[in-house]
Amino acid sequence: MVLGNVLAFHQRGSPPFESLLVPTDGSALSIAAALKAVALAKRLEARVIVFTSIPSYQYPVYVGGIPFEYPSEADYEGQCRAIAERYLDLVVQAARALGVEVSTRIEFNGGPAQAIVEMAKKENCSMIYMGSHGRSGLSKAFLGSVALKTLTLSEVPVMVERPSQEAISFAENLMGTHAVEP
Repeated sequence: MVLGNVLAFHQRGSPPFESLLVPTDGSALSIAAALKAVALAKRLEARVIVFTSIPSYQYPVYVGGIPFEYPSEADYEGQCRAIAERYLDLVVQAARALGVEVSTRIEFNGGPAQAIVEMAKKENCSMIYMGSHGRSGLSKAFLGSVALKTLTLSEVPVMVERPSQEAISFAENLMGTHAVEP
């Protein structure tokens, strides 16, 4: 069991896991993984930084100019930030219920894997704990894998969680209860 090995590693006097960066994209899968990260943080007596990277605003380019009803950059960022705060708050509430120190970070960035690694470094995190959709084959090749890119870029340990369908369903119900779209 990987979790048991991490805890045993921590208990043998190795450098402590003082803070976990927990990136989420707002999906039920990533919320399920984040809830497991909070439980691990409780056992490790670590703080949690819940993080999301939102794609940067891009002006649409059309022959006729910018569409009349296209949101401004300020509107885009405000709407995205409001949505992100709602799903990050689900993890914050879970952490506080367990007595885990927690904070949130939202960043507008073009590349989520690079943003995750940079945030872990900026916040001096000792581990990144993230979910993975577990794609393989062509879907992985075409869609990429944020988890894989994070693993290759990170200088700190990365725990990749593939939540069970039961954990994902729990996260979906939690999100529904709090009127957050999965």
